[in-house]
Amino acid sequence: EAALFRSPRLRAVICNSRMVKEEIRAWFSVREDNLHVIYSGVDTARFHPGLRGQHRAAFRGEHKIPQHATVFLYVGAGFERKGVAAFIKAFSTLPDTAYAVIVGDDKRRAHYVQLANQTGAAARIRFVGAVNDVAPAYGAADVFVLPTLYDPFPNEILEAMASVLPVITSTKSGGAELIEPGKSGYVCDALDLNALAAQMRASLPQERHAAMGRRAREIVLPYTFEAMSARLRSLYESLLQNRAAV
Repeated sequence: EAALFRSPRLRAVICNSRMVKEEIRAWFSVREDNLHVIYSGVDTARFHPGLRGQHRAAFRGEHKIPQHATVFLYVGAGFERKGVAAFIKAFSTLPDTAYAVIVGDDKRRAHYVQLANQTGAAARIRFVGAVNDVAPAYGAADVFVLPTLYDPFPNEILEAMASVLPVITSTKSGGAELIEPGKSGYVCDALDLNALAAQMRASLPQERHAAMGRRAREIVLPYTFEAMSARLRSLYESLLQNRAAV
């Protein structure tokens, strides 16, 4: 990989976040003008505000979650890297009106179930496992939480924001670049459990997470697959034009 980045033939590196761009620049001394940030796209027609009306009551009923509860949602595999332990520990400090839903599976799932039991909050934590369609979970939730140790740019953050959910994520998540702290979610160090718990607690009031969720969707509306394709096409065309001019 290092040889690839140092090759004189290298003309462009597509980075899916500014975080990744800065890491490549710092580690491999790639020229600034060869690094191009192009964010992933999200299907804003599939992930939308109407998911709440379509799925909230049924999903909560199926998983025995009170309709009035504030639901904090995690989606993803790789529980260790993506901070499920931190999520569970921080969640356990919240009042009984809060519930947690963990969507996705992991080979050490039993370890995290045991951790939930140890915190005393297991009765309010639902391990849903892998699902074919994650949209109902977004519709049933109020806040999305991903305290990942490292993630270049999680698509789940885009999906959650498009589904009008505020996002709480870590400083080592490329998706944090889309978060306006206090307006569309929060960002903290993945290992700072006190900060994570405080941010989750601050998101509890309905008017608070609803307002942040609306702002979150506004932010991601421009990030369509069509916009991503247009940026990629523009980059490729400029590279071809520059090559032809040489």
